[in-house]
Amino acid sequence: MSDNIFKEKEDYLLAAKEAVANRDSISAELDKLNVYNKKLSKNISAEEKSISDEISSTIKKRKQEIADTYDDRIDDNRARKKRVVNKRDKKKTQRVNERIADETKEIRDNTRDLEVEMKTLLKKNHVPGLCNKKIFYLMFMPKGFGEVGGMLISFLIYFLGIPAVGMIACRMTFLDGVKNINFVSMALWFVFVIIQIVIYFMVYTRVKVKHSDVLAESRAIMDKIKANKRQADAIQNSITKDKDDSAYNLEAFDEKIANLESEAEEISEQKKKALKTFEDETQQIIIDEINGRRLEGLEKMKSEKKSVEEKISELEKKYSEVVLDITKQYASYIGEELCKEDKLSDLIALMEDGQAETVSEAVSIYKGQKSSK
Repeated sequence: MSDNIFKEKEDYLLAAKEAVANRDSISAELDKLNVYNKKLSKNISAEEKSISDEISSTIKKRKQEIADTYDDRIDDNRARKKRVVNKRDKKKTQRVNERIADETKEIRDNTRDLEVEMKTLLKKNHVPGLCNKKIFYLMFMPKGFGEVGGMLISFLIYFLGIPAVGMIACRMTFLDGVKNINFVSMALWFVFVIIQIVIYFMVYTRVKVKHSDVLAESRAIMDKIKANKRQADAIQNSITKDKDDSAYNLEAFDEKIANLESEAEEISEQKKKALKTFEDETQQIIIDEINGRRLEGLEKMKSEKKSVEEKISELEKKYSEVVLDITKQYASYIGEELCKEDKLSDLIALMEDGQAETVSEAVSIYKGQKSSK
């Protein structure tokens, strides 16, 4: 250490205190500017994100609005086409039915005549009305594999099904709680079967056998009725399966449907063009508008940040110079720990009170006081 420094008077400490105060002031200013600079950085990042989000959301919204406008027109077109198609289908069904009725009119008229002839024949010969029913001929005078199969099914229902239902009904009502109910039920079922057989053979002998000639004639008439039905069904199936609609005068509907399909294609093309125009031109206009409205404020913040950073750089340089000067002029002699404003004030107070005449004495007294504490 240089002795002349420690022999310095109060002015040396005052100069040191002033230098330290200046250093601390610069440090505080740097801290304040750094905090402000971080705040500016966050604000700039937030503003950039906000601008980007506004651009993105606005473009998405405007694009969706364009698409929705054309989609609404397409939906309306689809609904109108559906109404026309429904009207066409109804009109076709009506005219198909009219064609079927017209082409089967002669057969239906003949069938009605045959039905009247059959009723007249049965009534004239005092044959019971049940002989006018298909089920009678199915069970007593079947013809062909189809009717024989139907007869077998009818027999199962008549001789087994009906007695079984009767037996179950009795068992669930007045036979409930009877001892040996299973035996009683089977006996009851057997009785029902016998009754059904008796009824069948009574009808067979008193109706079928007795009026066999009339019923044979009636059966022939019924065969003609069945043949008419098959012929009418064949005509109906042929007309229904016919894919040629030219006979039904549906051209007006077909023209409307074709126009609506053409309109739908045109709307779809317009939608594609509108979206392409939006992407090629309108999108950039939106970006420019938002940027023009908001970039000025962003640039101001960036300019202010740049200015703050320049000031920070200058202060950091100045701070470094002050710190080096304090180290060279003061800290290297009295120690870094004493290069604090409050401690320098204590040293100055010792000299002002007359307890020390030189810096060396003030430092010694101060350290002695601290050691004793």
